[in-house]
Amino acid sequence: MRKHKNARRGVSFGTIWMLTLTALTLVGFCMLVQTFTGGTDIRINAAELAVAVDQSLSQIASSASQIISSQPTNEPLSAEELAIWSGSDAPATQTPQPVATTPPTYRFSLCAAGSMVFNTAMFDALTYDGVYRFETLFDDALVSAMQSDMTLVTLESTVMDSQKVSNNNAPLQLLPAMRDAGIQLVCLGYPGILAGGIEGLKETQNAIRAAGMTPYGVYESQAARQALNSTMAGEVKVALLSYQDRTTSASRNATTEDERAFALAPLDADVIAADIAAARQAGAQVVLVSLCWGDQGDTTVNDDQVAFAQTIADAGADIILGTYPGALQTVQILTAERGDGKYHPVLCAYSLGNLVTHDREKRISISSILLNAQVVYDSATGLVAFDELSYTPTYAWRGREDGVQRYRILVNDGVNYPDYVGDDQKAVMERCLKVVTDAMENSPVPSAV
Repeated sequence: MRKHKNARRGVSFGTIWMLTLTALTLVGFCMLVQTFTGGTDIRINAAELAVAVDQSLSQIASSASQIISSQPTNEPLSAEELAIWSGSDAPATQTPQPVATTPPTYRFSLCAAGSMVFNTAMFDALTYDGVYRFETLFDDALVSAMQSDMTLVTLESTVMDSQKVSNNNAPLQLLPAMRDAGIQLVCLGYPGILAGGIEGLKETQNAIRAAGMTPYGVYESQAARQALNSTMAGEVKVALLSYQDRTTSASRNATTEDERAFALAPLDADVIAADIAAARQAGAQVVLVSLCWGDQGDTTVNDDQVAFAQTIADAGADIILGTYPGALQTVQILTAERGDGKYHPVLCAYSLGNLVTHDREKRISISSILLNAQVVYDSATGLVAFDELSYTPTYAWRGREDGVQRYRILVNDGVNYPDYVGDDQKAVMERCLKVVTDAMENSPVPSAV
């Protein structure tokens, strides 16, 4: 062990022996001098000298013992001793050592549903004694299946209380019923959203917010287009992006080209990549991208869509949700290549079809799913993963109750049917269930029923 530079060195046994020998030599020398001189002039008492020498030796031994006892040992030094060695009067304090902590992993549950498409006949069918009863649209089993930290649908309708109800404008009473069913996010990215102009868009967005839900997908101003639209799913910040390349003639007639330029984000790979990068810069941890694309009635995904989805995934999207075709298409897990050598899974639903619709010409129009997943965000790596993936088949039912036509959205498990579903309707539901299982046949996402 290395000694402190200010430590005093101890007296060795050899040193004590030499001092003793020197003292005895002096005593002998004095006695010889006395013998040679006859003892007349030198008056030294030998006994007194011996006592003096003995006292000196005792003091030396005592001093040596004290010095030796002050030398470093294997015992740790006290704070006071540390202060002495360091030349400080204050006791030394021990510096706390940092404790390693593991950055947390967060997760939230996701439920993504298809489009809600209405017309006035449906609104009439959801009226009881002159009062809208939109809560009856959502069957109890469906409401149970929709519960999650982040449940979303696409609403293909404006909600303007200042305008009359029409095929493209829903009553205000629809929104609280959607919220009570568990819906939290409402995508407005569909071709007819600007039929009421920018003011109609603002009114629709404000009505959705007032009902306790978050609208996204269309922008009421250039500033809104440039700002990040996001939501918190538990502890995770999720960016909400939406893109489309088509509008109805009613939307074009109600807006200018400049208004459409900021209101609708184009279905362009470079634009989407830039928006994703900006969302990450603004603190988004998960990026969700909705796409209004494809052709009406398509049940298969074309090569261009596959390539475009991969491009978006590579650009940083974590979840891709397709709308507009009005038919269910497959769900896949894409592997994004982002140049960092890490595995980036991307949940991609090419089209979720219709959750509910007035169109009943084809079974594909009334057959859909709820897509469920646990989204996992690792704050240490920034990576996103998916657990507990599953889908729940749904069916847009229309039938008669007490002689009046009604609508319901049902879970279609092929086993359990509400009392108001007749045998003929059960047969239709079984065929619609096959539509769903065929569409999901090559998907890695299993059925929850």
